[in-house]
Amino acid sequence: MRLLILPLLLFCGVLQAKNRLIAPLMPPRERASVSTPPLSSTLKTSLSRSERQALGFEVGTLGIRNNTSNDVAGFQFLFGLRANYVYPLSSRVFLKPQLGYFFRPESSGEVTLTQNLINLGLGAQYSLIFRPGFLLHVGISQHLDYLFSRISVYGSSSNTPSTFRYRVGPSTGLRLKIGPQSDLTFDLEGGVIPTDSFRTQLGFTSGLIFFIN
Repeated sequence: MRLLILPLLLFCGVLQAKNRLIAPLMPPRERASVSTPPLSSTLKTSLSRSERQALGFEVGTLGIRNNTSNDVAGFQFLFGLRANYVYPLSSRVFLKPQLGYFFRPESSGEVTLTQNLINLGLGAQYSLIFRPGFLLHVGISQHLDYLFSRISVYGSSSNTPSTFRYRVGPSTGLRLKIGPQSDLTFDLEGGVIPTDSFRTQLGFTSGLIFFIN
């Protein structure tokens, strides 16, 4: 009988010791949630202002060399609006397509003559100096102008025959940061008209651009 009780006591002692060594199971810990910033915001912070696409709107003037009728220094000035798009090709080079409308009204008695110019342009620009909040660029711009005049006499009006004109020349511009998504712009351009005895033309516009990426 003692031989049967002794192994049973030993077996119970082993079980108690084993239960003391096994730690209670702990519930699984929840992983801390890590917020990942949106991809769009990551791209915006990684791109410099010279590498971002933008839409712009400007007001300005175009000066056309005219020997018969001029305002200042032999140039006749038209005033108007222009929209442009900034498309970067690299960190320093960008294209600048443009679409503008300029006009000049003149009156003499009952006769009113309004010159109209619709302008389609494309510029290739190089960022010469760019710092946080500042960018200076230089390049070349070419333009195709559609011109026509409207004559009004005693309430009746008609358009003169229209014509197309191509011009090309150097251009430069300055951009100043005024907000996280916008810049103030100043653009100056010069050019010649090969089909019109290389007559010179100047342009100055200023406005705002708004980044879209």
